[in-house]
Amino acid sequence: METREDNFRAIALTVLLHAGLVLSMILASWFVLPDNQASAAGEPMQASLQFSAADLRRAKQAVQNSPKPAPVAPQETTPPPQPLPSPNPQTSDMPLQTVAQAPRDQPDTVNQQAIDRNAQLKAEQEAREQEERIKQDQVDLTEDVARQQEVERRQRLRQQYEAIKAERELAERRTRMEEQRLAQLADAQPLPTQAPTRAAPTPRAGNRGEDEGLRARYIAALNATARANWNTSAVPQLIRCSVRFSQIPGGEVINVEFTECQYDAQGRESIERALRKTPMPYSGFESVFQSKVTLTMCYPEEACQR
Repeated sequence: METREDNFRAIALTVLLHAGLVLSMILASWFVLPDNQASAAGEPMQASLQFSAADLRRAKQAVQNSPKPAPVAPQETTPPPQPLPSPNPQTSDMPLQTVAQAPRDQPDTVNQQAIDRNAQLKAEQEAREQEERIKQDQVDLTEDVARQQEVERRQRLRQQYEAIKAERELAERRTRMEEQRLAQLADAQPLPTQAPTRAAPTPRAGNRGEDEGLRARYIAALNATARANWNTSAVPQLIRCSVRFSQIPGGEVINVEFTECQYDAQGRESIERALRKTPMPYSGFESVFQSKVTLTMCYPEEACQR
């Protein structure tokens, strides 16, 4: 590719060429070969070629007005080719990829936004489902605990029922055995006779009734002992409760049964504790001792007797 320096050199050579032509014409006029003609008389004729200053200016002007060659664009120098890197030896067992991968499609912005929105909705749906599963598991666990507690409560009630039933059966067996023993003692021993002499008048236990017999006093003593031991804070007023208990000689109560009683469990328990708290009266009442006695409990006593 031609450079600016080459253009200047061409112009200079053109100017020198024209100048050389002019100079050669001048020199040619100095060295003219003589003609081989016959000599003639007279002075020889001489001719010379002369250039004026105007001619030189016109020639110089013509050289300057000559068309200049178009400037040539600078040629870009191509860098020398770089040596190719030497291939590294393959160290992996995986085969080299011989087919180029297909170009990936540029994702559409709108479709990508829709995909992101769907992914977000799906994630929110999964989070809600997970939360619902956790709540359901908690509800199931609570129900399982409640069922287990109910089973344990029923087992405890069953055990208590079995224990009470066993105690009642044991008490009934003891009652039957004591009744049999009392019957045997009654058959073996005759009733004692009272002395004809009258004892000194002493205050006797009673219920302000008209029956002054020993049996009436015995029943009144039993009733007084039961009422003295009775805690009436948990029983309703003016409600009667008939209770039948079994005792052995000495006054120890071994069994309690309620025949007609409108008290609740707490009220009945208070009566049973009163009967079992202390032995019933026995000394002095051996002749009228009763193994089974029925009492009517009511509070307050004065109001119940009206």
